[in-house]
Amino acid sequence: MSFLAWIDFDQSDRERTHRIMDLFAEEEARDELGVSAVRDGLSDLMFPGTSTIQTRLRYMLFVPWIYRQAHRHPGSGLARAEVARSLEIRLIEALIAGGEKTGVIGSVAKGALKRFPSDVYWAGLGVLGIRRFHGSRSAYFDLQPGAEENIGLWSAGLPDEQLGFLDATTFRLTRDETGFLIDRLHQVAPQSLFRELVGSGDSVRCTSIWTHPMRATWTEDNQILVQHAEFLACMVLGASLLYNLMLSELMSERAGEGSAWQDRSDDYRSRIKDWQRELEQLPLQDWRLEDLWRRVGATAHRVTPLTRRFIVEWLETTRQTRSSICDDPDARRIIERRERTLKGAKSRFANTAALSRWSGSSGTQVIGFRWDLVSSHLKDLTNAE
Repeated sequence: MSFLAWIDFDQSDRERTHRIMDLFAEEEARDELGVSAVRDGLSDLMFPGTSTIQTRLRYMLFVPWIYRQAHRHPGSGLARAEVARSLEIRLIEALIAGGEKTGVIGSVAKGALKRFPSDVYWAGLGVLGIRRFHGSRSAYFDLQPGAEENIGLWSAGLPDEQLGFLDATTFRLTRDETGFLIDRLHQVAPQSLFRELVGSGDSVRCTSIWTHPMRATWTEDNQILVQHAEFLACMVLGASLLYNLMLSELMSERAGEGSAWQDRSDDYRSRIKDWQRELEQLPLQDWRLEDLWRRVGATAHRVTPLTRRFIVEWLETTRQTRSSICDDPDARRIIERRERTLKGAKSRFANTAALSRWSGSSGTQVIGFRWDLVSSHLKDLTNAE
């Protein structure tokens, strides 16, 4: 069994560790083959200020309102932090009282909540320039009351808090709030796809960003980003399906003939054939990987040379393999080497205990690049009162 632990007294360190742990809980983060840096870099470029652990857009206002209230409280920084904690718990009940049933952070845990909206939105608030203070939440509360007036902790134009929002409220944005959030995007990310979608009043529902009906109308730069995302999602899906097939076969060998693992292996073979048919429809000859590395390299996410090598080799193998890739020895070597490189002695190909704990499916969802969340945010902006 593995453990993640730390000893420190710095809240910024705890917040950073919590964000890493949150990633392991995300569906997209089942990154068995180590491409999360590329995935997250593209996601940040297309949809700045977002993360897959966000729920509803109005939290971008709830958190500043609560923190402003708490910061005015006299006493120590710890006392102000405790006030903020109690107000965030009150917000749970206020949203429930307002009739909200989905997207409420802490709706089950309530007073026992461990991960607060401020945990989830603090980084995004900084990216969008809503939070002007550059530091941890504990450092924020250590500032003396009055700092807001002196140095401006929050963006100018932040809408005033809704009267009674801690008694009963909803996720429905007002026109002023919508205008403020859109202005933030215009200011900090004017060329982003998120801003472009907001500017067009977009609320289209589609399964992925690359199936969006207005794709051809976007700026050339955003179309290139979406093409990178589409190609990466397709390539990673095929690699993940082959990885799961190989593990299923290992489990089938251990279980013997007639086991359910043989059926699972057959299912993965069928899914890989479907994937190869879809792959043939993509103009992968147009995929400029150097441009991908350059763009992602401009973000906070570092793509290692080994990750680049894996993507390049997997792409070349899929291009050259004309028959089913299921039994292609080169393809299998690439997958096994990648997993062993990432996990070492805990590789499922080398560690029977790790293999026995495998559930039978891991990382087989198509990478979404936060599109489900962004669709929700766009809907919130469109449905403003």
